Amino acid sequence: MEGSFACPECGTSVELAGLAPGRQVRCGFCHRLLEVPYLPRAVDDHWKRRRFRRPAWVVWSWALLGIAGAIIVGAGALLALKRHHHSSLERSIQQLLESSRRHESAGRLTDALLELDAALELAGKSDDPVLGALDEQRHRREDLARRDARSIADRLNHAGTSPFPLGDWLNLLTRAEHDPDLKGMVPEIRDLFQVSLERAIAAELASARKLMDTGRIVPALDAADRSDTLIKHLAPSAAARVRRDADDFVSQLLSRHGVSIELPEGEFTFGSQSAYVKEFLPLLVHGLEAKGYLPYRESSPWKAMWDHAQYRVHLKVVEQLEGNYLSSANRLTRIVAHLTLSSRGELKWQTSPTARSTVPLPKLSALLASRVAASDHRSEDFERMLYTEARGHIDEKVSFALNNMPPCP
Repeated sequence: MEGSFACPECGTSVELAGLAPGRQVRCGFCHRLLEVPYLPRAVDDHWKRRRFRRPAWVVWSWALLGIAGAIIVGAGALLALKRHHHSSLERSIQQLLESSRRHESAGRLTDALLELDAALELAGKSDDPVLGALDEQRHRREDLARRDARSIADRLNHAGTSPFPLGDWLNLLTRAEHDPDLKGMVPEIRDLFQVSLERAIAAELASARKLMDTGRIVPALDAADRSDTLIKHLAPSAAARVRRDADDFVSQLLSRHGVSIELPEGEFTFGSQSAYVKEFLPLLVHGLEAKGYLPYRESSPWKAMWDHAQYRVHLKVVEQLEGNYLSSANRLTRIVAHLTLSSRGELKWQTSPTARSTVPLPKLSALLASRVAASDHRSEDFERMLYTEARGHIDEKVSFALNNMPPCP
């Protein structure tokens, strides 16, 4: 056999010539005897039979068939889905039309119009010419919309004047201005709205005058405030005339009963002006209204007229720390509220309710009482408790003093 192999000891290549496997040969470098291994013969790759393969056109043919099948199945599913959507849309439109006719037969024109609009909207979204061809229903919609708008306008025109349905009128006007089928009715609706407005304003002012004559001053001003809300929606020509009437009435009302309240001022220890404004103003407003006066209203459309009010109320608060709580060093609180009512600079009424810390302090725990008695130092927290107790009494005394205020002439 011919060939060579590497010596396993030194790695030198050993050449073979005519020696069979199993025979021994000596390495030319390390001189070690080696057994000739089996050396395979060289193989010629050209004589091997090639592995069988399918032709490329077969693979591509099957792939194209699969794609074509998927397209056919998808198209069928899409067609079925489209038919289902079409039948569902047609069924919904028919149900809405039937519901609209039932509402119309029962006289519920607004509900009938809503159902018809929903049906026409669905039909407009369809690409089917059969569903889109609802010309008869569109003509019916125009007639139904006009009848419904006229019915609402008549109902609002004959409704009571108090409370006036202003929101319903404005909704109807807005609807008429934006609905193509109602464009021609806008002048008619606007005229009815103006007539109803003038009637309601006249009724409010007449009610206000009657309330003033019977001594119900606060409701009279409330009625005038409601009329101002309506006057804003009158046409300019009518609004100027009605506004003059309302201004004359309110001016007369405030010249007799209006009262301006000056912000509380004074000397404070633990309190503050803002605290008295927050707590005393509601007491003053309630007490003055109960006596027939009209205190200043920040929210009133006529608030500028209070500058000419006949009466003024002035409140001055004086807080003082005086005396001691029992034998401790803690000081008691005295609060004096000087309240005066004047008319054009002339004093009409005055009072000075006074409140002082109660000794011993009610509901004081035995532990805290013993600590206060045993301490030689002032406690700001305890003095604030004394102040808070006196502060609660002055609120009650001011309310009682306002009950004794002379009523407005």
